[in-house]
Amino acid sequence: MRYAVFALALAAASGGAVAQAPAAPAPAATWQFFVAEGGRNGAGVQRPDGSQIVLKCDKPGRREVHALILVGGSERLAVPNNRAVSRPIRFQFDGGAPRTENWGFYEKYAMAQGKTSDRALARFVTGLRGASKVEMRLDTGIGPDVDMEFDTSGSREAIARVYELCKDSPPA
Repeated sequence: MRYAVFALALAAASGGAVAQAPAAPAPAATWQFFVAEGGRNGAGVQRPDGSQIVLKCDKPGRREVHALILVGGSERLAVPNNRAVSRPIRFQFDGGAPRTENWGFYEKYAMAQGKTSDRALARFVTGLRGASKVEMRLDTGIGPDVDMEFDTSGSREAIARVYELCKDSPPA
């Protein structure tokens, strides 16, 4: 069931209503991996509420890896739209100094792509690599901020695997 929820969230992200719950401590998590035909692959970690961090590659090649933060339950990050709305996310890796990056927000997920000259994905992956915990605050602009905390133990191996299968090199 857990794998099915993970796979479903990777396939589509839509629906829900605006709501905010306080960031609850994230229980120990395990990165889940998938590999599909055509080189599509990814890795993700999921919270009990269904929220996820996903690194994925839809086709092998340089700068094809992207990251998604999917919200679970009834939370929304933006009004329904076909184009991303640039909004800030504040990340804090292992209690270090907070960093703020702009990602593309859709209704149920935020995305950073490696294809653009924007370095948000590279900075996120660099911070995530080796971190055992990440806290984040997503500024929706349509309602209350969404606070999340993830156990990201094993992120170094997950990042390496996704980039390797994508035939790319992770950011330095």
